[in-house]
Parts: sequence; structure tokens; C-alpha cells
Amino acid sequence: MRIIGLANRMALSRIIGAEGLGLYQMILPLYALLAVIAGLGLSGAVTKMVADRSVTGDIAGRRKVRQISLCLVLAAAAVITVLLFIAPELPLKFIPDRRIIGILRLMPAAFIFAALSSILRSYSQGLGKMAPTALSQVAEQTVRVVVGLAAAYFLLPCGMEKALAGLFGGIIAGEIACLGVLYFMRPAEERIAPPPCRLPTPSMLKELFSLALPILLIRLGTSITQTVESLMIPARLQIAGFTAAKATTLFGELAGMALPLLFLPTVLIIPLNTTLVPAVAGAATLRQRGRLEMLIKISLWGTLVIGLLSAALLYLAASPLSAILYGSTTPAGMVSKLAPVAPFAYLQFTTAAILHGMGRPAVAVATDLLGTAISLTMIFYLTALPGWGIDGVTCAYTVSFIFISLLDFLLIRNFVKRV
Repeated sequence: MRIIGLANRMALSRIIGAEGLGLYQMILPLYALLAVIAGLGLSGAVTKMVADRSVTGDIAGRRKVRQISLCLVLAAAAVITVLLFIAPELPLKFIPDRRIIGILRLMPAAFIFAALSSILRSYSQGLGKMAPTALSQVAEQTVRVVVGLAAAYFLLPCGMEKALAGLFGGIIAGEIACLGVLYFMRPAEERIAPPPCRLPTPSMLKELFSLALPILLIRLGTSITQTVESLMIPARLQIAGFTAAKATTLFGELAGMALPLLFLPTVLIIPLNTTLVPAVAGAATLRQRGRLEMLIKISLWGTLVIGLLSAALLYLAASPLSAILYGSTTPAGMVSKLAPVAPFAYLQFTTAAILHGMGRPAVAVATDLLGTAISLTMIFYLTALPGWGIDGVTCAYTVSFIFISLLDFLLIRNFVKRV
């Protein structure tokens, strides 16, 4: 999925350029924010609750978790859709470019399917079955890229706004494909007609939302942060003395080229974390401390090795990689500056997955919020300084990644001792 996504960036950089990528990167955080709200943070909760019930053999209980969660996210998506169409236009002073306003009306066609897919995917993950997750994400990404690139290419002569609408059309088609794959790959037990839907017990709702709320908060924090950054960075760059077009271009090079290249090696990290949550949850539930420590050590060392190798490669080969992937060496400077922080950038994902599996999502929320606050503060002040500019953003990311990963690690060590 990551490789397909990188291929998409390579093509987009050549079709719509850095400025178009900057606009696209303003759309994606807004969509992600709405998708997170529609999902209610239930995906992580479903994975853990289904994993717990699978360990104890409670088949009826895990099916009930699935049913209730699907109903909840469908209701949430419907409410957000209604609000989008009746709410007034967003204040234009907070939107860097009016060309992205029209895309907001298209977003419900995508996030409704995304919310439903998140529950079906989490159910399979809780059962320890990763094939539906892998194939559905590959299908989503493939359809998104093929449809989006084709639409952007043919609509670009009509203007950048039409090209962006075409790209979002690819997102809609991809989410539909993802849901379709998950439906046809659903477990055999789900092919049998479910029992009559009954109201959830208060204890189940309490368990569901006690796990979901922290996850929702951390995902909301991430989405809101990305949205704020997509609006703040171009604005602060203009204060530093850059023109509006140059600020959008710099943001496109950072968010659309340098960061995707930095996080490309997570193609090896994400599958690890996907399987890690239910494995850690099962070991913690059964109080198997030896197995839990082994899982944590393997995952952390594996992530660290991948991070160190990636940092060396990105630092030494920033220019040729940028030229090959994007047809330009302009992002190479940003890639070189971000490369040394790669191990910490990847570790924060693994430590968060471990905390979620141990039933400590609130802790992951707290550390992430602290790191986010530090990052936004540094971006706000440093990026507006002429001597810093876009380097202020890379510095802020570096400090945030290191802070979050190290603090998570110390907390995990403390929690393991209590198992």
C-alpha cells in the first residue's frame, strides 16, 4: 500500500506539480478529520474487544461488538453528512485557497464507506486474520490511484480545481472498493444470519467507549494537527517573507514529497503494528508477562533497525532518490534534514500500538498531545522567522518525534512491571 502510495506521489508531482500537491495536502487532512469523527475511534476498541473475546471463546460476544459498532459509525456518518450540507461555509480567512471549498461537499461519499470499512477491518484483525486488511487496503489504494490519476490528468486542462475534484473522485472509488473486498472476505461465521439485534448492555457500551474515546482523541488530535499545520505553515511562511505561491510550493514539497519519502519504510512497520495490537492484548489479558516482554522487545528492536537503515539511506541518497521519484532534486534538502530522526519517527508508531494493546490508549493520547503541542508551538514561532522558514517545521517534527517515542518507551517499561 505504501509503495502504491509513493507511485501516486511520483505521478502527481509530474502532473500537478508541487503547488498542486500543496493544495492536495490541504484537502487530505480535512477529509481525514471527518473520517475520524465518523469512525468514533471504534476501530481500535473493536480490535481489542474482539481479541479478548476470541481468547475466551465468546463468539456471540464478538459478533455483538461488531453489530453495535457498525450501527454507531453509520449513525455518526449520517449526522456529519447532514451537518456538512446545512452548515454555513467555513470562514474563508482560515482557508488558504478557495479552490478546496467545493471538495467538502464530496467528502460524505467517501467517509461513510471508510467508517464502515474500519469496523470490518478491525473485526478481522481482532480475530488475528490479516489477509482481509492487506487485500482491502491494496484494493483501496490501487483503485484510488488509477481512478484519481486518470481523472486528474484529463481534467487538468479545465483547471486545478477540476483536477482536485478528480483526485477526490479516486478517493471515493477507493473507499467503495475497500468495503467491497472486506464484505466478500468476511469470516465464515458472519455469513450466517446474525441473531436479532438487541440493545447493548451498559457494561459493553462502557467497555467500548472507554477504549474508543482515548483512541478517538488521539486520532482527532492527529487529524486536527495536520489540518492546522496545512493552514498554518503556508501562512507563517508568508510572514517570513515568502510569496503565497512560493509558500504553497514549499508546503507541497514538504508534505507531498519529503514526508512521504521519510515514512515510506513504514511499509515494514505498519504490518508489524497491525498484528502487534491483538497479540499484546491477548498476552496482557492472560497475564503472560514473558510473552508480553518478548513481543515488545522484538517489535521495538525491529523498528529501531529499520529506522537506522532508513536514516542512513535517506541521508546519503536524498538527491538521487528525489530525482528518481519526483523528477526533481528540490526536496532533497528537506529529506536530508529529516533523515536522522527516522528511527524515532517510526518508534512512535510501535510504542503507541503497544500501549493500545496493553489497554492504555489514554497514555498514548497524553504523550501524543504533549508532542503535538510542542510541535505546533515551534512551527508557529520558528516558521515565521526569516532565518528559519521551512526549516522551522523540520526542527519541530524532530523534537516531537523524539519526545513522544522516548516518553512512550519509559511508560511501557513501567506498565510491563505491573502485569
